Amino acid sequence: MRSWSSASVGLLLMLLAVPSLAQQGDLDGGQSSTEPRRANPNSYEAIPVGPFLFSPALQLNWQYRDNIFFTPDNPISDQVWMARAKLQFELPINESYLLFSYTPQYRDYKDYELDDKWSHFFDFLGGFEFSNGLLLDMTYKYMEGNLENREVDPGGELYWGDRWYKKNFAALSLSYWASAKDGLNFEIDYTDLKHEDPDLWYDYTRLVAGAGWLHQLSEILVMNLAYRHTEFKPSENLLFDNEFRESTSDEITVGFRGMVNPVIKTEIVVGYRKTSYNVPGVLSEVIPDFTGFIARGYFNWDMGHGSSLRLDLLRSDYPSNFGINANYVATGASLQYQYEHNRFRAQIRGRYQVNDYSVPDLLTGEDRQDPIKTAGLGLGYRFGPYISLWGGYLLEHRDSTIDRFSYDYSVYTLGLVVGY
Repeated sequence: MRSWSSASVGLLLMLLAVPSLAQQGDLDGGQSSTEPRRANPNSYEAIPVGPFLFSPALQLNWQYRDNIFFTPDNPISDQVWMARAKLQFELPINESYLLFSYTPQYRDYKDYELDDKWSHFFDFLGGFEFSNGLLLDMTYKYMEGNLENREVDPGGELYWGDRWYKKNFAALSLSYWASAKDGLNFEIDYTDLKHEDPDLWYDYTRLVAGAGWLHQLSEILVMNLAYRHTEFKPSENLLFDNEFRESTSDEITVGFRGMVNPVIKTEIVVGYRKTSYNVPGVLSEVIPDFTGFIARGYFNWDMGHGSSLRLDLLRSDYPSNFGINANYVATGASLQYQYEHNRFRAQIRGRYQVNDYSVPDLLTGEDRQDPIKTAGLGLGYRFGPYISLWGGYLLEHRDSTIDRFSYDYSVYTLGLVVGY
């Protein structure tokens, strides 16, 4: 376990849980992961190109969406075609590595005309292990797109947008194991987001810095007791100067990663977080700070015979884009069952999440709460080591207390993946 820092272990577990572009596609009807993936000599192939391992892939995707604008009434349906390529180069250096990945994506609706049909994803990762117990991980990500809203808002407040944005993300993580049982880790990351039309939303920067104590609970499980500080600075837009959305956050968490036992894998973090906003005293009761319990992560149970069950948990505050809400609080859980046998794969998943807002809606004066229910089914078949066919159905229902934010949405997906 000590051969990985906290950042690299977290990345590895995340990639194991999310289907890669070449291997599976996305069975639930959304879009496939663009995250790069390290080569595994036991289960993952690549093309040697000099000192590099080259992993190309191509995905072709068709979707039928019955409510492309996520409206509460008079939904408009459309078909969507998408083509995506992934070009990944990895340079192994003993226990260390460098990795570069570029993913261009083309998306076109049959009837609706997107302002920009191209999205681009660049990733550069580096991991270095030294003989003295020092571990260094570096990450740089750049993306440019218009409908990849999870890149902008991981809590799921935004569900439609046709104005491109650019996101730069850089992170550095340093870990040092002073003994076989105990170590320290330090991390810092920076995000810069810019919209094509900041009058509609707003640009922002985010700086996160933290430190933690690592403790080896067993050969397969590591505990991390950590402190993290965040500074969030939004820019003004057409309606607001957004100074009230400027915030600082402090959190203390305890995390566990690795194997709880031989069949249950986890990457879970729980703790306490306080977010303070730049609000004048007279408005502090209208736009309150956030203090409370937070959680993020999952448990994955390997049930044997190709079956697995995964539970994801989430509770945190996120910056809001609506009204004079400085934030919203997302609380949710999802359950996913997956079955694999030879070349066949099936997946069933369900999710329930509630987004809570502390400031009443400006137009109606009503309190806003968005319960979101999602259910999905996916089937996939691998014809050989480099060709997979997959399809899925996804149903989502957002039952907001403010009617204009409610919608029903379903999507059928069929995709072909060729490559490594």
